[in-house]
Amino acid sequence: MCGKRSRGGRAGGRAGAIHTPSRRRGSASDPEAVILLRADEVGRLAYARLARDHAIAPLTPGTARPIDVPDSPGLRALAAAPRVPGHVVLTGLAALWVHGWLTAPPLAWHAVGLRGLYRPPGALVMLHSGVTARLGIRTPSGLALAPPPRACVDALRWEDPGDALPAAVRGLREGRIVPADLLAALACDPANGAGFARLDSLVRAVVGAATPQK
Repeated sequence: MCGKRSRGGRAGGRAGAIHTPSRRRGSASDPEAVILLRADEVGRLAYARLARDHAIAPLTPGTARPIDVPDSPGLRALAAAPRVPGHVVLTGLAALWVHGWLTAPPLAWHAVGLRGLYRPPGALVMLHSGVTARLGIRTPSGLALAPPPRACVDALRWEDPGDALPAAVRGLREGRIVPADLLAALACDPANGAGFARLDSLVRAVVGAATPQK
């Protein structure tokens, strides 16, 4: 669980591979021929008109899918990739959204790199350093993505508990991960690290809330 970054496939419990649709043109009924629509490519007015006519479904700000193209983790990863620097791992609620846990992306995105990471000006994500930098799954779109258990831990660490707690509890109740996955992800953090006691308390609260009472 706390090993090196994976280039794809399973990592961190029950997270499967994310298959990214192709960018090439073709029939919308063919999942390998998906076209993402970007406001800066089709024009802001045309993009707004398509949204008003319910011809597109927004993914990230300024990026949408045609309404007749099914949503998927691969499509979300393709939409998210331009927002995230290549040397960091997307985590927290934004990563859970890419994995398909949430219906809409959060307003704030968090990503993790190695200590001393380069922080590009105008970055669209909040950048941190930590162990998650070694745990990302590299998707076909180029996005490095934290496995769901690790994304849950980071959401509990950095994001509003009012959003992070329900997302993690729901994931356990729906069987997306099991308590052992979450506890293993927590074990990657040093117990003497800053804020670990609070994080440990939140993770155990999630496990308790998601465990059926006898």
